[in-house]
Amino acid sequence: MKLANFALILPLLLAPAAAQACIGSNPETCGCDSVLQNDYRGDISTTVSGRTCQSWGSQSPHSHSRTAANYPDKGLGDHNYCRNPDGEPRAWCYTTDPAKRWEYCDVTYCSTTDPYVANADPQNCGPVIDIGGNCDLAKLTAAISGTTCTLEELFPGQDAAGIAATVADLCEYDARVQFVEIQGTYQLDHRYMDGGGDVADETYGFAMDTARLNRFITNSMDNSIIDWPEYEQKEDYNPANGYGDNGYMTNFNIDPDAEKGSCQMNTVMCCFTDSAMDELVDNTDICHHDLSSSPQSNHVYNGWSVFTNDDSAHCVGFTWEDGTVSDTYKGNALFYASLYQTTKKGYMSNVPGAPMCACMEQMPVVTKAECVTATGSGLSYQFTVDSDGEVSATHSVTMAYTDCGGNDLKAQVKAVHAGTSIETDIDEYLVGADSCEVKNADYLNEEQLLITGASDRFTDMDGVLEQGRTWKQVFGEGIFFLPPHLDAAEADEEMRTLMEACIPSLGRYCMLIRKCSSCTSEPHRNIVYQRLTPFPDYKEGISTDTTMDVPNLFMNQWRAKNNVMHVDYELYSSVTDALSQENEWLVSDYNNNNNNYGFPRNSGPTTHIGNQWNSYRWHGAYANNHGFYVEVPSASTSA
Repeated sequence: MKLANFALILPLLLAPAAAQACIGSNPETCGCDSVLQNDYRGDISTTVSGRTCQSWGSQSPHSHSRTAANYPDKGLGDHNYCRNPDGEPRAWCYTTDPAKRWEYCDVTYCSTTDPYVANADPQNCGPVIDIGGNCDLAKLTAAISGTTCTLEELFPGQDAAGIAATVADLCEYDARVQFVEIQGTYQLDHRYMDGGGDVADETYGFAMDTARLNRFITNSMDNSIIDWPEYEQKEDYNPANGYGDNGYMTNFNIDPDAEKGSCQMNTVMCCFTDSAMDELVDNTDICHHDLSSSPQSNHVYNGWSVFTNDDSAHCVGFTWEDGTVSDTYKGNALFYASLYQTTKKGYMSNVPGAPMCACMEQMPVVTKAECVTATGSGLSYQFTVDSDGEVSATHSVTMAYTDCGGNDLKAQVKAVHAGTSIETDIDEYLVGADSCEVKNADYLNEEQLLITGASDRFTDMDGVLEQGRTWKQVFGEGIFFLPPHLDAAEADEEMRTLMEACIPSLGRYCMLIRKCSSCTSEPHRNIVYQRLTPFPDYKEGISTDTTMDVPNLFMNQWRAKNNVMHVDYELYSSVTDALSQENEWLVSDYNNNNNNYGFPRNSGPTTHIGNQWNSYRWHGAYANNHGFYVEVPSASTSA
């Protein structure tokens, strides 16, 4: 293989948007610096030292993978002309000299408009342009207004759209520290967050394995904003696999619109089980872990682990509120809760079957966790123009890393997210001291080791008289497994017909009940849905202002479109309450995007209650064993 310069190339993370064609572009005679001469299609076939280039179609004297099949549209073929198919700094080729694998070529540069190499006028602009606490085009424009510098002089040869794209790229990729720059590669970050990597593997010894991290802590940690981890390697994988149009690591996917997003609680936790330095400070007990919540880390689709021994573990985490200071500095908080703990305290190694660090939804259930925060002061962004006129972006800030004012992680989450579903969701992951034995028993009895016949909680209601009514099942999961009709339109028609069957005799829609034997919340084990208004027309998929797929509404995408509590429906915890129209639920919750949270999201009788939703596409909540049943009208029933 060709030995790429990883030290220079990999830390670049997400490459800026494709540059504009440069001024004077002529691929037959020169290559644009803005695209690293990737556009060159001329016939130069010798290197800078005069060596003859090897044909790209030949594997002799050097075998390689840079072929036209592997790198389409890169100008390769059965010729030996200089090209740059793979992101080297300039055009190059393999040589016919067996002692010299490859060299750069002396291809002429065209003029350029790329912001990273186009020169500004250092006489009029810079050397430092301070734009304040936000990095964007408006701030830059305001900062240079009234000076002799203009945007056109900063970025010569670009039109307004090009300048806007350039500034956006500089602000996004250049102005702050990219998380990947700290260790150097996505692979190192990914392995570390799952509990592996050089430190855990003792590749070169602890001091050597953490030397780069120590340098960052000494020189940059206290004066840098660290971006949330995002990687070029994930840009194609994530959209193709339901993780959203982003480059986030699966452990930390904060995209709210991602089908498989993993950070709905805006909370991250790291749990360490070993230390390379002093003895690990044991601050928690590990209860259990649902292996299906972190398949990208443990490579297990489904399963569970229960921990009953007293092995040491140390958990630490942080939370943030979108649009606040905690959101701005959450990348710093992640570094402090993870890599800093490893470097300065020696903490490493994951709970078996779980990531070492991830969003709370992927982590094991534990009794408690320490809480940390990261805050900055004096934040200011600058554009700099060096003596050659090269423009770059940077920032200055003073960072502070502290505990959460005496709060542990659970208390901090409840304080930051008071009044939201997150406030109650956290109770399922941080369960309190001396609670593991009870929580493990509940988890096994209610989700994994269900014993049918032990109570009517586990009995099938299909065709059975229960709560004074006879019921017909329409679909279900787990021990109540029944798939809906394969044809979505027929499934919808069947469900509408069943629910409308009570109207002639009872003057109302038939009740729909979800029986959930594995739900941990008592009111959620039997939820009665009483429809009040007609269903809109059918259209497969997610509900709209004028259409609804009724089975999908309950199975996967519980939304408020034509489905508003107290307007279109009521929820009750028993058939008796529904018939008497008493004790209706007061708190509703819905998806506001394409996520696959089904009925009833985090709705509850008097407050939001999390993780009781079902989903026929996702795993992770407690409603793994449930069935949906529609009331069957008969002559013996009355409204």
